[in-house]
Amino acid sequence: MKYVAFCALWVLGAFVSCQGLQRLDKLRRVQPASSCGVRKINTKYLISGGSTAPVGAWPWHVAVYYTKNNGQKRDYRCGGTLISPEYVLTTASCARYTTGKPEGSVRAVLGLHSLVEMSSSAREIFVKDAFIHEQYVHGESMYDVALLQLKTAVNYTKYIQPVCLPGADDKIERFDNKHGTIVGWGNDQSGKLSDQLQSASVPVISFMDCLKSDREFFSVNLYSGMYCAGLKNGTAPCFGDAGGGMFFVDRDVWTLRGIVSFTDHTGTAIGSCNTQQYFGLVNVAHFMPWIQGVTGQLQNAVTRREDRSQQF
Repeated sequence: MKYVAFCALWVLGAFVSCQGLQRLDKLRRVQPASSCGVRKINTKYLISGGSTAPVGAWPWHVAVYYTKNNGQKRDYRCGGTLISPEYVLTTASCARYTTGKPEGSVRAVLGLHSLVEMSSSAREIFVKDAFIHEQYVHGESMYDVALLQLKTAVNYTKYIQPVCLPGADDKIERFDNKHGTIVGWGNDQSGKLSDQLQSASVPVISFMDCLKSDREFFSVNLYSGMYCAGLKNGTAPCFGDAGGGMFFVDRDVWTLRGIVSFTDHTGTAIGSCNTQQYFGLVNVAHFMPWIQGVTGQLQNAVTRREDRSQQF
């Protein structure tokens, strides 16, 4: 008979194994006292198929604007996700437009719901710097990840909150066929940006199923460090949604798992996308070492090591 040593300690009125204590210790080292991924406003969970998001439902979603004529003209470019008071996570394909721009011409708007009306809950902050993954090549989806550093650290409110991040060793495969939520102001069926923030529930698709669905398209767009999702039923991101996140919830705490990177628009009208096709996302967990390296271990954000994500 093989004997296994048992180790346990009494912690806060319960026995905790030594292995459990190690996990708790690891969590404490990466998780500051501040919270993440928690809505401060009660909202209903969205339904599958896409709909206008309730105000305040996604307090970590960010709008990225480029301005001209000393800020007189503003152009919405893409989405992003607030991960700390100073950093917004987005795609390299979005952030590359910041290169060479005059100071103050790139701005992040937090707590925003409508693109046509700046509410009192929204906060506009200049982007101080952009960190694009050093291996990103324009026109390709590989390494399509970037961080925008805000000029001023944002103060959290009911409408502005950071999302949680996954652990670097959290495999995306365990999310196959599980539903997450994508949000954004991307183009609608008419080819125009949505005025109000939209959200939709879509499942993660396994790498092989994604590849089989359109080998010609995904064999040249889906790389290591990415995954795909979608329903192929008319619900999909489009132009303007890139950079936004795909979120999973576990006991009312939301974690960013993906960043919308690319979608198929072959054979569609200008400004439209193929909503009968899966779309590609950056796997955030894969790039956690890079994110932590850029942000100095991300001291002001929270990394959730042990989430068991679900979707309502």
